[in-house]
Amino acid sequence: MSKTLQFHGTKAPSTGPKLAITCWYLLCAAGAVWLAAMAAAPSDRPGDPGRQAVLVGCAALYVARAAHTLFVFVKRRIPWWEAAWGGGIIGGVLFFFLFGGLRAPQPLGPLDAAGMVLYFAGSWIGTASELARHRWKARPENRGRLYTEGLFGYSRHVNYFGDLLLFAGFAALTRQAWAGIVPLAMGLNFAFVIVPAHDAYLAARYGREFEDYARRTRKLIPRLY
Repeated sequence: MSKTLQFHGTKAPSTGPKLAITCWYLLCAAGAVWLAAMAAAPSDRPGDPGRQAVLVGCAALYVARAAHTLFVFVKRRIPWWEAAWGGGIIGGVLFFFLFGGLRAPQPLGPLDAAGMVLYFAGSWIGTASELARHRWKARPENRGRLYTEGLFGYSRHVNYFGDLLLFAGFAALTRQAWAGIVPLAMGLNFAFVIVPAHDAYLAARYGREFEDYARRTRKLIPRLY
């Protein structure tokens, strides 16, 4: 894969792809809920009501955050192939997380409490970091400058770290052993593909400013990596 990001620097509304991604997420989440509800007679459904409520709430929050991020924070052009590829994968994850988790019979316990902490911490880190950067970039005096403040002072891609926490917590809440593959694969993709590509782009655009920033911060996980 190229060490630079193909569509950075090209700004466009990309309303169609953004709307398609959002609708796909909604369809996947709604489809999983409907299929889980229709999978057995009411008396035979093994799912725990508390877990079901938490999972549906987590899915709804994720879709709402994703839509807000796409339409408010993302200014670059999103091509249709990226919407189909990236959006398709995340929508599939939502579907299988929900379909399996809604049928899990275990009542909520300490593992789920930890999962909820991770999920909401990741959600907050992702949204808070993006919002602070968005507001900073909107100031005329900051045009053309690299944002290194707030949560981005702890790692260069702290928003992706938030995604890792979020999906790790979401996976734990499903009580499906296979779900742990998702945050693991996501972490590897960030570490070996996405982060190097972003860093190459930032280095080319900001030069010495990025070099100084890179020397004093971690790539992804604050204080570790």
